[in-house]
Amino acid sequence: MSENEANYVEIQKRSQQHFSSCASFYQKGHILTNIEDLEKTFEDIPLQKGMKALDVATGNGYTAFFLARQGVEVIACDITEKMFEGARKIAEKEGLPIRFCIHSAEKLPYPDRCFDLVTCRYAAHHFADQEAFVRESSRVLKKDGLFVLIDGTVPNGEQQAYDWLDKVEKLRDYSHVGYRFESEWKEYCLQSGLTPLKSLFIPFKQDDIEWYFQSGGTPKENQEKIYQMVKDAPQDAKRVLKIGWEEGRPVWWWIKLCLVARKG
Repeated sequence: MSENEANYVEIQKRSQQHFSSCASFYQKGHILTNIEDLEKTFEDIPLQKGMKALDVATGNGYTAFFLARQGVEVIACDITEKMFEGARKIAEKEGLPIRFCIHSAEKLPYPDRCFDLVTCRYAAHHFADQEAFVRESSRVLKKDGLFVLIDGTVPNGEQQAYDWLDKVEKLRDYSHVGYRFESEWKEYCLQSGLTPLKSLFIPFKQDDIEWYFQSGGTPKENQEKIYQMVKDAPQDAKRVLKIGWEEGRPVWWWIKLCLVARKG
């Protein structure tokens, strides 16, 4: 096994371990249960009954539910069986047409051109090979099919803010690989035969530090390091992420990138 292959396997192993241990916190996580980002992303995308969608790294299934409730036939995949527990119960209760499958994001076990839609919401920063994920998403999309990515980011070129957020995330969650600028995701799309159609940026406030640490399984010593990073945040990072304190607790604002691209 090459060094790159070993690194790939190790990253996937970390993700499986992390999400197996912290799955219950994502079932009640405010970051994911708030589907404003999905509603805004799809407000001008017609979803028709019978469309076939793949929701990559579905987690607790919020995106899959959103699509299935509008008549879309959904395959929801994840690398961790534990993340499906809550999602399966909701799907069964509502009679939603969702099939759950275990596999990675970088190697999709589906034939070419079989989906109308591929979605991935707030998960791609954990992937071992993000470019491979985009290539595979493009491969399984039909002509004119849509790729929809929602993930954290910072504005293009704001490197200081990126470096601060990336370090905080790695301290908080050992399975974090890295966010990407909008320009990087668009380049991955273009290289894979996907034409970017629109990008939305939706800010939201990270004000529940306890959930943030619990869902990340953050060790106490790393929590203390994050508190110190908030105190010592550089000016550009403060400006972009609105880092500060409220009632003695650290607060900052995330930026969700909602990117839509079409298969040529």
